[in-house]
Amino acid sequence: MIKFFRKIRQNILSEGKTGKYIKYAIGEIVLVMIGILLALQVNNWNEGQKRLKQETILLGQLKEEIINNYDDLISDLTVLKQAEISHFKIIDWIEQDLPYNDSLCFDFYWLKIDEYMYPITAVYDKIREEGLDIIRNDTIRVLTQSLYESLFPRLRQAGSFYPDISEYLGPYYLDNFRVNTDYNLKFSYITKKDSIGGIIFNEEVSHYPGSFNLNGIERKYTVGFVPFDYAMLKKDPKFRMQLNEIEEFRDHKISRYSTAKRVMKWIADLIEIE
Repeated sequence: MIKFFRKIRQNILSEGKTGKYIKYAIGEIVLVMIGILLALQVNNWNEGQKRLKQETILLGQLKEEIINNYDDLISDLTVLKQAEISHFKIIDWIEQDLPYNDSLCFDFYWLKIDEYMYPITAVYDKIREEGLDIIRNDTIRVLTQSLYESLFPRLRQAGSFYPDISEYLGPYYLDNFRVNTDYNLKFSYITKKDSIGGIIFNEEVSHYPGSFNLNGIERKYTVGFVPFDYAMLKKDPKFRMQLNEIEEFRDHKISRYSTAKRVMKWIADLIEIE
């Protein structure tokens, strides 16, 4: 092709027709530019197809990652809500001046429990490397960025707005409680059935006391804290103040968890539609 154009140029020049040569040269430049533009368009189309394929792969992986994180989240949220139930049970017991009941040892245990998420972020990190605009759906992109960069950090211990409840109550418990060692007392709690993105998490029940086998020997374990002086505890203004404060701590955390839960389900559903 290059030899063909060179021959045409030589023939025009040999005829001494300068005007005709200029027109030809302009035409040749135009043809070259058209060829370059077509090549760029083909290359851009190929890159676009690769990016679309990469988006499909990443969205599938993102959904799996969110489902894995969701499993962790609903487990934490179940514990936090159980702690909330025990919290208000203890308040009612104190305000109604009720006598001590052995089952309260479990409520004092849950009262002290706190939870934090440690979300998996490998897929989201990959999406950030590729550029967030690889996700064409604006809603999925914005929700995903909000989940990973705003909600998840606030569910980690380092990003929490409030103190760790277990650490906050720890010193008081050391001075005023002993560990429950009564294996005849029984307690159970339920992680309710849930689902996200077509994946179903069945109802799970945890029982106390429990047991495990170590080197052929059965070992029992249980939980619970028993107050040294329940009558004093009911009247202790410091304990009542701590109850009021951790109510705010836990309520805020449950609210954050619940928001993250809704956003995760929303993202998974949108990816399913895509």
